[in-house]
Amino acid sequence: MSEYGKLLGPGKLEFRRNFDADIEKVWQFLVDPEKRKLWFCGGSTGDAVGGTIVFDFDHRRLSESPAPAKYAEEQTVTHYGEILEYDPPNCLAFDWFENGHEERSTVRIELNACEDGSTDLHLVHDGLAGRDIIISVFAGWHGHFELLREVLSGPRQTDYWVLSMRLEAEYEERV
Repeated sequence: MSEYGKLLGPGKLEFRRNFDADIEKVWQFLVDPEKRKLWFCGGSTGDAVGGTIVFDFDHRRLSESPAPAKYAEEQTVTHYGEILEYDPPNCLAFDWFENGHEERSTVRIELNACEDGSTDLHLVHDGLAGRDIIISVFAGWHGHFELLREVLSGPRQTDYWVLSMRLEAEYEERV
């Protein structure tokens, strides 16, 4: 399994990953709703600063297991964001709004092509409020990146909810 994410400061976390795929392919799995829903969520992505990004989650696509009780109401949920940076295939940054825009955080994803044809991904998610949210977001990004690794090389194998609950327990100990 990949390295754990890091807490950079209050409400700010970071992930670094290397994917065995070229930068254009990884970019498409970030912005194309049909590709993104294979590892994360569907939903459209605007193609300019100020545009809208939609996060149409349906975890039933990613897991054969039922949602844990604490996420039962979030098995299918839609969140929205405003695009803050859009520089294909190198950078996508957006605000992430939840609960009717009452809660807002910012995500910045940078991609860098490596000489060997792989792609380095650097994600910083900032503005998270509370330990429980931080643990959930750590486990969520970590688990979804594991699924991305799988779908970039072939079909998804991992059951998202099984992985996510294991990761939540691990981050509970780490944070």
